[in-house]
Amino acid sequence: MSTNQSKPERAGFYYNLGIAYYALGQFDSAIEGYDEAVRFNPEYSEAYHSRGNVYHDLGQNARAIEDYDKAIEHNPEYSAAYNNRGIAYYDLGEHWRAINDYDEAIRNNPEYVVAYNNRGNAYLAVGEHARAIEDYNEAVALDPENVAAYSNRGTAYHALGENQRAIEDYDEVIRINPDYSAAYNNRGNAYNDLEQHERAIEDYDEAIRLDPNDPDVHINRGNILSGMDEFERAIEDYSEAIRIHPAYSEAYHNRGIAYHRLGLYEESARDLEKVGELHAISDNKTSDGYGPSE
Repeated sequence: MSTNQSKPERAGFYYNLGIAYYALGQFDSAIEGYDEAVRFNPEYSEAYHSRGNVYHDLGQNARAIEDYDKAIEHNPEYSAAYNNRGIAYYDLGEHWRAINDYDEAIRNNPEYVVAYNNRGNAYLAVGEHARAIEDYNEAVALDPENVAAYSNRGTAYHALGENQRAIEDYDEVIRINPDYSAAYNNRGNAYNDLEQHERAIEDYDEAIRLDPNDPDVHINRGNILSGMDEFERAIEDYSEAIRIHPAYSEAYHNRGIAYHRLGLYEESARDLEKVGELHAISDNKTSDGYGPSE
C-alpha cells in the first residue's frame, strides 16, 4: 500500500482486507482490518457494520450491537445494520428490541425479505403467532422460493394447532429443497398431532436418512413407536439419541419407561436414576453461575 494514499483510500484498503479475512474465516485478522478502517475513517459505517457481523459470529453480541450502533449513527437509513442489530438483540432474548430494529429495516427497505422473516421469528418468540404469520406471508409474497419463510410459517401454524396448513408449508419447503431434513421432522410432528402415525414415521425415517445425527428426530420416532407398543424399536431410537447426545435426559427417561413396559425393571431403574443424576448436574451448574442469574 502506498504511503501517499489518502486516509479514505487507506480506510478502504483495510476494509477490503477485513472482508478478505472474513471470507477466509480468519475473524481476528478481519477485526484488525476493520479496526484500521475505522481508525482512518471514523465515520465508515460499512466497516462498523462488518466488524459487528464478525463479533456476532463470535457470539459477542454486546460488542456487535455497539458496532451496529455506530453504523446507524453514521448512516441512519442503513437497513442491513438495523436488521443485524435486531438479530443480535434476538440472540440475547431481547425480542421486542429486535422487533423495533426489524421495523426500521423494513421502513428503510420495504422489500427486505430477510427482515420480514426475522421479524416473524421475533413475533413467534413472544407468542404473537398471527403477526408472525403476516410477516412470513409478506416474505413469501416477495420471494416465493424462500425456504426459511415457509418453514417458519409452518412452525407458527403448528403452534396454533393448524396442522394441515403447517403440512402444506412443509410440503413447499421440501419441494424447494428435498434435502431439508428439519422439514421432514417438522412435518412428521404435524402428522403425529393428526394421529397419522405411519406418515409421521415415514417423515422421521427420511429426516434420519438425511441427518442421522439429529437426536430429536430419534426421540420423536421413538415416541410414536412407544405409543404403538413397539417398545423394542422405540428403545433402539432412544439409545441412538443417547449415543448422539449422552446427556439427553428425555431420552433416558423415555427409554426407562419403555424398558418398564417390557418388564425390564433393572434397565428401567438404571435409566431413570440417570435422569435424576443429569437433573442434579444441571441444578448444580445453575447454582454455580452457569445458568441465568437474577
